[in-house]
Amino acid sequence: MTLQLRAIAIYSPDGERRDIRFELGRLNIVTGASKTGKSALLDIVDFCWGRDECTIAEGEIRRSVSWFAVLFDHQGEGVFVARKNPGPGGRGDDHIYFERNVDELPDTTDQFHQNVTSAGLRSHLSQILGIEENIYVPEPGATRVPLSATASQAIFFSLQAQDEIANRRLLFHRQGEQHIPSAIKDTLPYFLGAMEEDYYLKQRRYDEARARLRKLERDWTDLRSLTTSATTATQSLLQDAKRVGLVEPDVFPDGPEALRTVLADAAAPRELQYARNDDAAADLTDLEDRRRLLRGQLIEIREEHAQFAKLERDASEFEIEAREQEARLASIGLLATADGDSDACPLCDSRLAVAVPSVTQIRDSLRGVGLQLKSVRRDTPRVQAHIAQLEKRRTELEDLLKGVQRDITSRIADNERLRIEQDQFTEQARVAGRIGYYLENVQAVRDDNGIKLAVARARAEVAELEKALDPEALNERIATALSLVGRDLTGYAQALQLEHGNNPLRLDRKNLTVVADTDEGALALSQIGSGENWVGYHVAAHLALHRLFRARKRPVPALLMLDQPSQAHYPPDRDVGMLDASEDEDQAAVARLYFELHNYCSALAGAMQIIVTDHVELLEPWFREDTVERWRDGIKLVPLSWLRGDGG
Repeated sequence: MTLQLRAIAIYSPDGERRDIRFELGRLNIVTGASKTGKSALLDIVDFCWGRDECTIAEGEIRRSVSWFAVLFDHQGEGVFVARKNPGPGGRGDDHIYFERNVDELPDTTDQFHQNVTSAGLRSHLSQILGIEENIYVPEPGATRVPLSATASQAIFFSLQAQDEIANRRLLFHRQGEQHIPSAIKDTLPYFLGAMEEDYYLKQRRYDEARARLRKLERDWTDLRSLTTSATTATQSLLQDAKRVGLVEPDVFPDGPEALRTVLADAAAPRELQYARNDDAAADLTDLEDRRRLLRGQLIEIREEHAQFAKLERDASEFEIEAREQEARLASIGLLATADGDSDACPLCDSRLAVAVPSVTQIRDSLRGVGLQLKSVRRDTPRVQAHIAQLEKRRTELEDLLKGVQRDITSRIADNERLRIEQDQFTEQARVAGRIGYYLENVQAVRDDNGIKLAVARARAEVAELEKALDPEALNERIATALSLVGRDLTGYAQALQLEHGNNPLRLDRKNLTVVADTDEGALALSQIGSGENWVGYHVAAHLALHRLFRARKRPVPALLMLDQPSQAHYPPDRDVGMLDASEDEDQAAVARLYFELHNYCSALAGAMQIIVTDHVELLEPWFREDTVERWRDGIKLVPLSWLRGDGG
């Protein structure tokens, strides 16, 4: 027995618990009036299985519940999962509490804390189900990527919601969502048991063996080409060796052996003789530093020289101006005395509007100009001498700077020669390496057949794995499994007295539907009328699949949840109450459906659990025995006390 469901629980914001218990290995019926929360049970299981979206309808359940929880049973071990109500919006988060080896539902939510993500939860469930490493590679040309079967796809075969069980176009849970149909198609072979348990390991071994074989074949091809095209290759290598200086230009070997000897000499290690310059002062960095220093000194000398040259020009101009002033003042010699009238012209004795300086004043000015001229004449030689020294120093610095510039130019030329030598040595090393590689591989081909043997072994391994992974053999195993499903599907359809049930029926993996092969042609489920047939074929297909799952011990929950299977006969919003199977055809059809579910679980002797939520009740004793919850007279999933806020 694989995974089944012990209980579903909800917790109020105050930590109170309401739980629904189920019997393992048998039919469990939850019956009751409309709008009591029956359909939410399937959504709670789906949500606690790790679905990202919470599909529990908005309303009193979402407003009154803080945590949703399920207690699974795995061969006697309790597996508990609780998820926090995500609130409005429905997008679930990772507030998930997961625990194994749980005997009873926790009384409160005090111990609930996030200890796993939704992806981690699905991984745990895959491990519990016993899903081995697997991968399905789509047929060549398909745009789908390879996919591994996990618990995420296993649940698609165990749930049939109210809007799915009577859908004429969609057969499986969530089949109408994007990417889900492809996931069901690609993982169905694994769940059917058409893929062996070690199929994934063989696929990995096959991929690795093919990659190894391709590499060995490339190496073998390269080595063979070395011997078959030896003349061309060796001549090309000889020309390259001459071009880079490993072989003298006038060397012309007279045979293959002589040529290989010349190439072996060319590939031999040799000491590299680089050009050296032991003059430390010639180092380019030091020379550039010295050039910067000399340029700085030369700028200072030039600035100082310019200042003194300006001083000399200013002194010369002053001397010229002073001499002219002295010549003008020399006219004082025309005056005989120094006590003449300053208002009268000394030449014509006429009266002047502006008084002229006295003779004494003019003579004083003349003496002052003379003193200044003496000072200028005294300083001029010293200024000229300093200018001469500055010019001499400037000439020396310019000569030094020219010498440094010549050294820099020479050093750059030396470095360029060194770079050319280094490039040449690098090219020589590259050519020598090519020659050495060629000679080693030629020798390997001559002396060793190991790679040839490795290629043969790799080819044999790939051929063996290709036979084990033969797509045709896989398709044949899938066809066999689907044939068994079709056989049982036909039997259940006949028991339910479905239209076209007497014709051979099959599960169409490509289109994910039920097909009846009639004399007039194939009829898909969408082409068959009547809601009773749609519900009946949904139930029959899932019963047939689970019978194969149980027979082959496949890692799919031994659980099937059906919501409102009587809706084809009685609308879900109509509370029909007690039914007598003998009264009319609708009641008889509903009774046949439930009786088939009851017998199905009994025949599998505890290996399968079916949980049905519906609003009908049958008067049959076995129906009453299978009923685990009866929600009428105010009894609902959410207690009325939670809605009133009464507590306890």
